[in-house]
Amino acid sequence: MGSSRNGSEQDGVPRLSPRERDVLRLIAEGLAQSYIARRLKISATAVGMHRRDIMRKLGVRTIAELTRYAIQEGLVKP
Repeated sequence: MGSSRNGSEQDGVPRLSPRERDVLRLIAEGLAQSYIARRLKISATAVGMHRRDIMRKLGVRTIAELTRYAIQEGLVKP
């Protein structure tokens, strides 16, 4: 059992950091990596790293799957 600080699962639910949730929400809204970087005041490389980490934690392989997860979690509206 890991801590939520490092993104471990608790009760089988992947834990995303607040920054990862922000990145996920903006990805699901269809925004480009460079725009997300400017909006969150981080580098485009950091956005890509967050996306990779999110996908690994959630066990998804596509942006469509990320978007579906964001909708299910109420991060964006369908």
